Amino acid sequence: MVVNDEKASLSQAEDFLTKAGFEVSSCAGGFDALHQLCAEGADVLVSATDLTDLDGYQLSCLIKCNDRTQQLPVVLVKTSDDNPDSFWSAAAMADSLVDLTELKTGDKLVNLAKSLIERSKGQGWKPSMTKESSLASGLLSSKELLNSYQLVVNNLLIERLVGRLARSLMDVTAPRKKFLDQYFTLVSRLFNSQISGLVLSSTANPWASFQVGDGVSKKSFDDLVKKISKEMSTAKDLSLDLRGQLLEDGGKTISTPEVLYVKRERVTLGALIFSTAQKKGFDQASRTAMAELQIQMGPVFRLLQANQEIETLHQQEQFRASTDSLTGLYNLEFLVGFLQQQLLFSFRQRSPVGLLIIDIDHLQNINDEFGYEIGDLVLSTIANRLLNQTRSSDLMARYGGDEFAVVLPNTDVAGGKILAEKIRLEVEQMSFVKGPGRKGPHVTVSVGCANFNMEDLNPETILRDAKMSLKRAKELGGNQSSA
Repeated sequence: MVVNDEKASLSQAEDFLTKAGFEVSSCAGGFDALHQLCAEGADVLVSATDLTDLDGYQLSCLIKCNDRTQQLPVVLVKTSDDNPDSFWSAAAMADSLVDLTELKTGDKLVNLAKSLIERSKGQGWKPSMTKESSLASGLLSSKELLNSYQLVVNNLLIERLVGRLARSLMDVTAPRKKFLDQYFTLVSRLFNSQISGLVLSSTANPWASFQVGDGVSKKSFDDLVKKISKEMSTAKDLSLDLRGQLLEDGGKTISTPEVLYVKRERVTLGALIFSTAQKKGFDQASRTAMAELQIQMGPVFRLLQANQEIETLHQQEQFRASTDSLTGLYNLEFLVGFLQQQLLFSFRQRSPVGLLIIDIDHLQNINDEFGYEIGDLVLSTIANRLLNQTRSSDLMARYGGDEFAVVLPNTDVAGGKILAEKIRLEVEQMSFVKGPGRKGPHVTVSVGCANFNMEDLNPETILRDAKMSLKRAKELGGNQSSA
């Protein structure tokens, strides 16, 4: 694309480029150039510096400051004797600034255009990318100067507004609820949306949050979520946070939603979703603001992903800190905390809680005779059996060197005694082989059972009662359960 001045100073340049095999389009002003770029695109733009509306430096600056068009190569040809302000000459960020007198022959311009096009294509530039920009969100014309200046100012104001919005969100990316509260508050002020949504792509835990208005169809909403999940190729199902109520039967369908994917280097970070109940859809200014938000949210999404990765690491650290490395069961510290919460909950619900303490009989003798490797095998094997024998609501923990504890919500002492006998009999029948042809130890356990006393919320009380029952079982010779 060649942008000429009123003297047609670049007409000869057009001829040079045409003869070299370029398909050349031309226009006679900066506003016309912006409008034509967004309609048709270009591989390289050659502009005179002295134009009738915007000057070439302003035109280049508008192109280079836009995230979607900054890779478009721009050549400015100095067509006036006036020396530009040094700041704006640099701020134009043109790829090349040449004097008109340097283009007496076409070789320099043709070679420059070819090298710039080759470089920009290598960086991923495509002429169609200008169509996705907000350079000309409205009819710009070099003949309608007042209207065109107003549109450009509107676009620049939208960029500043959305940029400020995105920066404010950077400060509240954690915790997630606080971030989402502020995000939905801000977008609700800007857009008249029936549905607003934000999706974060993540290998481990992709999630989405939606704020819906009254009367939206659940089926229509579910179809939208499935479509987005499929297009984003999330490895796992989206963890969904929904603000508002959906209608199971009937309701409004979600028609032509704006789904704006936020990407970085061809990797999808997430998406922004907006849908309106208005038949005409969103107005041009809203769509321009959404497109700008799509760009500005890139750093916010990267920070959200980083926060989520840190949170996952913290959870892993917390899990490792609360578990026993040998058996994988929870440790004593976690057991006491869980038991305290469970007793409080059961007191409010007036429901029973059982507790078993399981002791491996004569484990030290097993270690002395067969070695600590077999002793560790006994511990880990029994721990796995406990997990298989208990319910998902129960909690297993390693209580001491040779003891395990099992917390049994909604279980009275009789139910605890039944489970204790089941565990004892199964362990008695297990075999531990040291090696081919070598007999392993015969292992038994003793089990103490206790029940929650509603008048005492101290976890140490039920632990003490279970240990007293275990002591009676050991005094009876072991391989016993006692309550």
